[in-house]
Amino acid sequence: MARTDQDFVDGLALDLFSPKNHTLVVTNNTSPLPGNFVTGSTGEGFVNLSKYSWVIKFNESANDLIAKIELPYDPEALVQQGIQLANTYVGTLAADQKSWIVSETQRNVHMSENKTRIVKMTSLDGEYMLLGRKSEDTANIFVQYGQGATRTVNVTGGADDTQEVEFIDGLRLRFRSAKPFALNADIPFGIDAQAIPKAHKSLNSFSWKINSTSPASNISVGISFPINQQMLQERISDQEAGPMHLLVARRDVNATATTCFQPLENQHFDKSQHKIKAEALNRIDGQYVILISSKKDRDLKCGMGEVEGGDKGAASDGRKATASREVYTTKPSPADATPMTSSAGVPIIPKTSKAASMSRYASGGLMTVQLLILGLLL
Repeated sequence: MARTDQDFVDGLALDLFSPKNHTLVVTNNTSPLPGNFVTGSTGEGFVNLSKYSWVIKFNESANDLIAKIELPYDPEALVQQGIQLANTYVGTLAADQKSWIVSETQRNVHMSENKTRIVKMTSLDGEYMLLGRKSEDTANIFVQYGQGATRTVNVTGGADDTQEVEFIDGLRLRFRSAKPFALNADIPFGIDAQAIPKAHKSLNSFSWKINSTSPASNISVGISFPINQQMLQERISDQEAGPMHLLVARRDVNATATTCFQPLENQHFDKSQHKIKAEALNRIDGQYVILISSKKDRDLKCGMGEVEGGDKGAASDGRKATASREVYTTKPSPADATPMTSSAGVPIIPKTSKAASMSRYASGGLMTVQLLILGLLL
């Protein structure tokens, strides 16, 4: 294949191999999505470093390229903004146009030429912008659990635009909010057995407790809950045959220890990431647990469940606590209720033995460039 290496007057550089002839058009969008809204990477403080974005369009689909894209940065301007060279990125506008996607595994900062790259690309169709992050740390930034300024997540307001944050254990949240807000999370140890539904077990000995200053409306949240695979196998006894079901359940952030956890609607299991994803929540605050059961049941009775080994719950003698009464759960409150997208929203884990275990485009760009790519088959 022949190489096409094209440098533009504003510093944009395209370097690609193509097996076919193509024509591409490059335009500038002078009203791009603000750089605050980033997904793919973690950490806050993202800003746009360029005054416009670059839009690349091919005359026909081209998904068989070997390509990279480079965008220039000004080192002196970065110093004035308090941004390290290592915290420069090329963002790709998401398909829904609500965030800039950053891929840490495809990013390369070419300091000798003052350019930041996306490498390992197979297609160049899309919109790109130079981004920077105001942070002392580089690469992915993970949030610590607890309170205080250094453990607080600050979300930028933007009703239709998306941001993400990830905690040190892999708990990941995705936000869309009309107003800015702050968020903290803790992982309190100990789950009272009276709060666990009948025929269910808690996967972990702790819950995730999230509190925020988020508004009561105009917010949409997705939460990905990490699954400890080793703990999962330990919690499934050899006597339990057949598939096991995993379920994320929630209760209010200030609920008492014996208040029942209620299942979230609209959740599914992402097998490739070993996570349960709850989508389209319109409130964040609450206490969350992952439950295990051999039954696929949503009409849950509380007070008869089992806590994770080592968690004594409310029992004073150290044995697994069993409730003296039953507390019937209600369906999830309207604030969390959304149409379900999967069968009962409950992921199924096979049982194994322990031994085997573009509306934003400006009407006219600053420039339009047509480039003919010659692809020569060897």
